[in-house]
Amino acid sequence: GTLTTKEKDSNRGRPGDASHYSPPWENGFDVCFSTEAKVPTWDPMIDPEESGNTYGTFYWTGTNTKETENLMGDDSRIIMDRAIPFIRKAVDADKPFFAVIWFHTPHNPVVAGQPYLEMYKDQDEDHAHYYGCITAMDEQLGRLQSELKSLGVGDNTMLWFCSDNGPAAKNGGPGKEPGGRQQGTTGPYRGRKGSLYEGGVRVPGLLVWPEAFPEHQTIDIACVTSDYLPTILDTLNLTLPVPNRPYDGVSLLPILRGEREDRPSPIAFDFQGQLALSDNRYKIYKGSNEDGYELYDLLKDPSESKDLSEDHPEILSAMKKGLNDWLESCSESQRGSDY
Repeated sequence: GTLTTKEKDSNRGRPGDASHYSPPWENGFDVCFSTEAKVPTWDPMIDPEESGNTYGTFYWTGTNTKETENLMGDDSRIIMDRAIPFIRKAVDADKPFFAVIWFHTPHNPVVAGQPYLEMYKDQDEDHAHYYGCITAMDEQLGRLQSELKSLGVGDNTMLWFCSDNGPAAKNGGPGKEPGGRQQGTTGPYRGRKGSLYEGGVRVPGLLVWPEAFPEHQTIDIACVTSDYLPTILDTLNLTLPVPNRPYDGVSLLPILRGEREDRPSPIAFDFQGQLALSDNRYKIYKGSNEDGYELYDLLKDPSESKDLSEDHPEILSAMKKGLNDWLESCSESQRGSDY
């Protein structure tokens, strides 16, 4: 959502336009430090191509309130400078806390500061900026973990980390190959950012929670950020706020504890005309300009190279029904039936 109705902000907020206005401070957050859109990953308020010009968006802290101090240098550090005091305050007051820390890195414009470019001076310019800004972000994640430990809450704090989508292509948009300063790779997976093929939606996810899981483990079962809420509530022995309301996520505790070896419900996607549904083995996909669905066996063919829709029409039919049921449920929620 947008963060202002009083002035133009990037390509979103507009004076008098409240159609997408949904700021954090009106959605239960006590503290906010947010932008409406992307910013350069170094000196975030400065246009990297025209030094001295503002980039066109702002860091908002409340209604018609912008942050103006400590906005130079690494953007990930700037963000963490606001998150850590919030956490310290909660711990000092002996209160639980919930912090959502979203980095811009490595979204375009990808810009690394000179100290980080020096680390990768053996690389070409594009790779040096890409690796440099990610290294800067990684430093801030280490800083966060060190802070949690020093506060004495490192063991019983759940620290989740993942990306929002697969890597972008050149200029930050969808595409098949890396280019410019967007040098992320999807490995064997098909597609990139903007695609519902695995390269666009399958990203690594990490959970650090030493008190519950002191030993490292790797889980191959697909999870989704919609699982965060049910997992946190399950941890606290709380039920979902409205039990009969449809929720996309599931509690991951049984999977993390080794009590389940599969996901109890599929994961559905609807993005820019594309549709997809994946369960513990199969996935159906429909392109934005396509009439039919493709079917893939993700266990045998994670690169989605062999369409099985003609070989297994019964699986395709059942999964299409599941996806259509989910789409109808989303429409019902949008119409207000569930809220």
